[in-house]
Amino acid sequence: MKHSRRDFLGYMASTGVFAALPALADLRVFETGIADETVLKIDPIEIDLGLGKAFRALHFSDTHLNFFDAVDFSAVSREKKDHFHRRWVRFPQAVQSFYATLDYAKRKDLPLLHTGDLVDFVTDGNLRFLEHNLPGLDIHYAIGNHEYQTREPEHYDPDPAKPRAAMQRFFKDNLAVSSRIIGGVNFVALDNARVNVREESILGVKAEFDRPFPVVLMCHIPPFYTQKFLNNSAHSKYLIARRLGMDVKESDYKPGANVWNSYDQKTRDFWTWVREKPQLKAILCGHTHIAEVDDFSETAKMYVAGGNYEGRAYEIVFK
Repeated sequence: MKHSRRDFLGYMASTGVFAALPALADLRVFETGIADETVLKIDPIEIDLGLGKAFRALHFSDTHLNFFDAVDFSAVSREKKDHFHRRWVRFPQAVQSFYATLDYAKRKDLPLLHTGDLVDFVTDGNLRFLEHNLPGLDIHYAIGNHEYQTREPEHYDPDPAKPRAAMQRFFKDNLAVSSRIIGGVNFVALDNARVNVREESILGVKAEFDRPFPVVLMCHIPPFYTQKFLNNSAHSKYLIARRLGMDVKESDYKPGANVWNSYDQKTRDFWTWVREKPQLKAILCGHTHIAEVDDFSETAKMYVAGGNYEGRAYEIVFK
């Protein structure tokens, strides 16, 4: 399943997207310069769960597939067209990285654990790409915040149920909350992509803790931001700007606020409850695009995956 930039450009041409490109003379494609054979950057890590028999899985996040077709392009304003193009040049290696990751997991027979932002926005172009590529793949998936972004003028679709339903058809598990038992471990994926956790997800997660298995939670956004996470997020935004040719200094990008400050009371109570559960052994997440490991509770750490759009993933040995 190796696909080159030529394959990618051929796909874009077949969807009709290039017919609209002359409308934006300032289009600039960012080239990674990374050869096909070196696209992957797999970080091997171990998570000790006290199991009798170890197993491996692949955790990846933030692929940011960003196809838009002629229908998408003709349906939006000039401002949104500019946004499409900025995002396209931001993640030029996303498809190549996605295919390389799938090939790697297939060769090593690794379960696929993805923690959100598989797509950069829910458009006809992205949905068509998923229709061609996801059938037959079994991905245990936690939805990301970009799955709530569409071609609508708003940053997020004002009706969150609509893009969620568009993505749901590609996954056999409920995107609100779902569970997989792998190697005697309960991998529980939940939707926290809009910051506050929905009541449906809270109830579903709590029910999973009644089962007699160690729990690994999967979500897109880390439950709280450590200072390291905030610093990494600011650094990531600086790198994005530099790669897009902007004349900026790193000091222009300051760490933001902790997500905990934005939670409603039910979400704070939920994460406080989760932290006190001894069977919680790990939290897999993404969002910042920079790999890191942080403490969460006495029994669990947060494992943030780097951006899969540039070939990053964790190969985890659960033991």
